[in-house]
Amino acid sequence: MNSVMDDNRLLTLANGERIRLQKHCAMLFEVFDLQYASPATISRCGMVYVDPKNLGYEPFWQRWLNGRQAKRAREFQELTKLYQKYVPLCIDMICEGIIEGRLSQRLKGVIPLTNLNLVTQLTKMLSALLGPDELENPLELESTFLQASRSFYLPQTVYKSLH
Repeated sequence: MNSVMDDNRLLTLANGERIRLQKHCAMLFEVFDLQYASPATISRCGMVYVDPKNLGYEPFWQRWLNGRQAKRAREFQELTKLYQKYVPLCIDMICEGIIEGRLSQRLKGVIPLTNLNLVTQLTKMLSALLGPDELENPLELESTFLQASRSFYLPQTVYKSLH
């Protein structure tokens, strides 16, 4: 791998075959961590590290919401209100174990999820449920939002406590 990142841009496969990369080719790697990377590999790469805790989920929500805003000013406002009303409380409870400002035990799940995963699921569900037309009725929009937020896998008692 290091030879590909050098000036000679030659990739040697496990079977001994060599492939030369053209000048216009570039490689991009996204890795979870650099546990097995050698210092030689790290010195050849330009790295950008963003800790998910520093970035958060808010930019993803804003990007999705701005993509829907073109003709839907009223829906934009209602979705922003619903997001502020439900999402931070749910994420605090699921990811941090914070319920009504008190720290308790985090929820256990089969698949570990980050707060960004949860917001991504929410936006995908909302995209599917809302469709291309704007919903005029705020109660209908809220019920659709709550149905989409079921992707958070919250028990019914949590929904009751959030109202």
